[in-house]
Amino acid sequence: MKNESVKTLELRRAALLKELATIGPLVQASFCERTVRCGNPACRCAQGEPHRAYVLTRKVRGKTATTHVPRDLREEVRSWAEEYRRVKQLLRQISDLSDRIIRLHVRTSRAVARNRDRVRATRRSSTGECSDTTSQGS
Repeated sequence: MKNESVKTLELRRAALLKELATIGPLVQASFCERTVRCGNPACRCAQGEPHRAYVLTRKVRGKTATTHVPRDLREEVRSWAEEYRRVKQLLRQISDLSDRIIRLHVRTSRAVARNRDRVRATRRSSTGECSDTTSQGS
């Protein structure tokens, strides 16, 4: 992984971008199941078997907002929340690859500059020695 080329990283990033294009509907929230007691003393929930409620939770201006999910939409809404998590993960991976491409480019360009400086220094020193030798021989 450390010796990956920019081209390899760009190919991996392109594959993730293609996968991102296949994203379907999503919702920026967490799908949760809650247990609820209705308060009716004759109900089964009073005996310890609570009702189940499904909700979406999300942050709105720093506070948790909750939305009830109707029974007929449960599986669909669950898949929307999972799709949002998938998008977040893909975006994180794409961003990480982009960061690695930048870092590799910087490291490579610095190495090229160092080598260029070394070559120039070598040429100057070798040119300087030749001219000194030539002037001494005359």
